[in-house]
Amino acid sequence: MFRVGSWLYGKKPASTQSLDSLSELRDLEDAMRAATLILNDDVDGAEDGLSEGTSSFHNVRMPLLGRGVVAFIRATLGFEQEIMRQASERLNAAETSAANDQHRAQHNSHAPNTYHSQIYAPGTEFALCQAMAQLMSAVVGVLNESLTESIKGFYRLRKAYITLDAILKMEQKFIMQARNSGDSTSTESLPRGAGQGAGSKSVPASPVEPIDLKKELSDLSISADSETSASGPSDMLSHDPDSDIFKNQIDVFVHSGANFCFGILLLLISMVPPAFSKLLGIIGFHGDKERGLRMLWQASKFHNLIGALAAFSILGYSNGFVRYCDIMPDPVPGDDVQGYPQERLEALLALMRKRFPKSQLWLLEESRMNGANKKLDVALELLCGEDRSPLKQVEALRVFERSLNAMYLHRYELCAESFLECVELNSWSRSLYYYIAGSAHLSLYRNVAETDATAAAKHAEKAVEYFRKAPPLAGKKKFMARQLPFDVFVSRKIAKWEARAKEWKVPLVDAVGVDPIEEMIFFWNGHSRMTQEQLEESMTKLAWSESEANKTWSREGPEEKAILQLLRAAVLRAMRRHDEAKEIIRTSIFSQDKSQFTGHLKDDWIYPVAHFEMAANLWMERPTYSALHGGPASSSEKPATGSTDSDTQLERRQVRECKEHLEKAAKWESYELDARVGLKVTAALEAVEKWERRFEDLIYPGIDVDPADSSTEWPNQRAANAKSPLGEGRDRTSDAMTLLPGKTASGFGSTPKEMCLKDTGISCPGINLDLRLHCWNTLLRYYLLNRAGG
Repeated sequence: MFRVGSWLYGKKPASTQSLDSLSELRDLEDAMRAATLILNDDVDGAEDGLSEGTSSFHNVRMPLLGRGVVAFIRATLGFEQEIMRQASERLNAAETSAANDQHRAQHNSHAPNTYHSQIYAPGTEFALCQAMAQLMSAVVGVLNESLTESIKGFYRLRKAYITLDAILKMEQKFIMQARNSGDSTSTESLPRGAGQGAGSKSVPASPVEPIDLKKELSDLSISADSETSASGPSDMLSHDPDSDIFKNQIDVFVHSGANFCFGILLLLISMVPPAFSKLLGIIGFHGDKERGLRMLWQASKFHNLIGALAAFSILGYSNGFVRYCDIMPDPVPGDDVQGYPQERLEALLALMRKRFPKSQLWLLEESRMNGANKKLDVALELLCGEDRSPLKQVEALRVFERSLNAMYLHRYELCAESFLECVELNSWSRSLYYYIAGSAHLSLYRNVAETDATAAAKHAEKAVEYFRKAPPLAGKKKFMARQLPFDVFVSRKIAKWEARAKEWKVPLVDAVGVDPIEEMIFFWNGHSRMTQEQLEESMTKLAWSESEANKTWSREGPEEKAILQLLRAAVLRAMRRHDEAKEIIRTSIFSQDKSQFTGHLKDDWIYPVAHFEMAANLWMERPTYSALHGGPASSSEKPATGSTDSDTQLERRQVRECKEHLEKAAKWESYELDARVGLKVTAALEAVEKWERRFEDLIYPGIDVDPADSSTEWPNQRAANAKSPLGEGRDRTSDAMTLLPGKTASGFGSTPKEMCLKDTGISCPGINLDLRLHCWNTLLRYYLLNRAGG
C-alpha cells in the first residue's frame, strides 16, 4: 500500500518541506489560536475564527481546534441540556471525520507531502483527535440525564483510553531508542538515569513505522498489568516547549494533547468513590493520581489551548478537590504533585492571568485559590466586581462560588441573594439553591427572633417559601439516570421538618433542628477555609440549638443531637483541638446504637461520616503532619519526655487506627450522600496507602510490598510455597524461629499477617516466601552481630 502511494506521489528531497506540510502547520496554528480565544471570554471571536477557515483543522476534524470544543466547554461548565446536545452532535461528527483523516494519513504516509515525526507514527495527530472527540463525548454522555447515553459514554471512554495509551507507548519507545542510541539531541533534558552518557555520538532516532499505530490500537487491551499504567516519571517525555524535539507544532499538539487527555482520565478515575472504582476496575480502568497530575503539569508547559486547559484542570483540582479532602498525602520535598504546591500553583495562575487578562474564568480560579488559603474575604471581594463574563456558564460558576463564600462567612443576606441568582443562571440543582437560600433566611430569623418581631416574621416567611419551592424541583435533573445526591438530601430534610412541625404543632421554621447552614458548610468542607475567628462564629451558631432560645430542643431525639455533636467535632478539628473532637465523637456518636440513625426520614450518613471525622483527626495529629502544618492546640497523643514510645511508633499507630476508621466508612452500606463522602474516603485511603509504601521502603528497601493487600496469601505466595522443598502450605515462620536462639513465636508474628515484630506497630498483610526469608535472615544477622558485639 505504502509503496503504491510513494510511486503515485513521486520523490522529493528529504530536506525540503512541502507546501502542503507548511500549509497544514499554518492551519493548525491558526485554528489553535482561534479556539484559545474562548479562554479569554471571547466566544464570538473563537466561533468566527474557526468558521472562516476551510482546512480540516478549522472544521470538526480536530475537535479541540474546531467549534466542537466551544460547545464542549460550555456544556461541561453549565450542564445545560441543549448545549450538551449540540456538543454531542459536533463531537460525533469530529470523531468520524478524524477517523477518516487518520486512515488517509496512514495510506499516504510515504508521500513526500506528509510530515514524518521522529516520535509518532503517521496519522497519530488524527488518532489523537479521534480520542479527544471520544473523551469529550464520553464526558458529555455521562453528564447526560439518559442512562443509555451514559453507557455509550463509557464505551467511548474505553476507546479513547486505548488510543491514548498507544500514543504514550510511542513516546516510551522513542525514549528507549534515544537512550539506547545515546542521541544527545533526542535525549535532551531526559530525566536522570535516562542513559545518556557524556561524549555519546548523535544518532538520529528512527521514526516509528506507519504500521505501529494500527498495530498498537488493534493489539492493546486494558488491564491492571498495563505497562503504561505502571510507568514512572522516567518513562515520560518531560521536555520543555523550546526543546529541539518539539520543533514541529504537530508534535507539540500530539504530545500536549495526549498528556492532557490521558492525565485527566487517570486523575478522574483515581478520584471516584470506592463502590464505583471497583466497577471501573472490573472493566479495566485503573486510575493513577500521581502520574495523571504529572502529565497535566507537563501539558501545561505549552502555550496553546491544550496547555491552558491543563492549567485549568490543575488549578481546579488543587483549589477544589484537594481543599475539599481532609486527608491527602504528605508533600514530597522538591517534587510534590499530589499535595498543594502553593508556589508552583501561584506561578501557574499568574501566567494564565497574564495570557488571558479579560477572562472571568481565571479570576474565578484566583478567588478559589484565596479561599483555599483561608482568605475568604479576599475571595469574596474578587467575585463581587462589576465585570461579567459573556459566557453564561462561566457567569453561573462565578455566582455559585460567590454564594459558597458568602455562606462560609455567614453573610446570610448575600448568600440568599446569590443562590437565588444561581436559580436564574443554571437549571442544575435548583432545589439545593432554594434550600440554602431558605436556610440563610432561617438563620436571619433566629438572629432576630427575640429582638425584632417584624424582621423575624419577614425572614420566617421567606424561609418557608424557599423551603417549599425546593422539593418539587428535586429529581428534575439526573446523573446517569439517578437523582442527584443533594436533591435526595433536600427532599428528605424538608419532609422531616414538615412531619415534625405537624407532630409538634409548631411553624415549619421552629421544627428545623441544627442550623442547616452549618450543615451545608460542613458538607462543602468550608471549615478548612476558615480562620480561627470564623470557626468561633460557627461554634456560636451551633450553640444556639442548646440555648434557651430554642424552645424545641428538649423534644429532639438522639439523631439531631448526634448531628450537632458531629458538626461541633468537625469545627474543633479545624481548630486543631483533636482531643476534644475525638472525645465528642466517641461519647456522642459511637456510644449510640447505629440503628437509631437509620429508617424513614433519618440522617443515615451520621455514623460513616463520624468514622471519617475520627480518621481525619488521627491523620492530622501525626508528628509528620504537625511538623508540616503546625501542631494541634492540645494533644494527649504526644509522647512524654523520656517515654519509650517514639514519634515514629506513635505515627504508625495513628495511621493504623486512621485506616481502620476509613475502611469502616468505605465498607458502610449505602447511605445518603455516600457518593460525595466516598470521594473523600477514596482520596484518604490512597493517602494512607502512599504513607505505608513510603514507610515500607524504609523498612524493606528494594522489596515490593503491597500494604493495601489484606489477603492472608499473596498471589505469588502459593507458587513460592509449591517450589519450596518444605512443601506447599507449610508455615515458614515456625521454621525460621529455630534460627533465633532464645526467641519464641510469642516474640514474633507466627502467621502471615503478623510477620513483623510486634513492637513495631506495623500490621502487615500476607507476605510471600522471598520476603519472609529476607525478614528472618535480617533478624538472624542482627542477632549474630549482637552476640559478637558488632
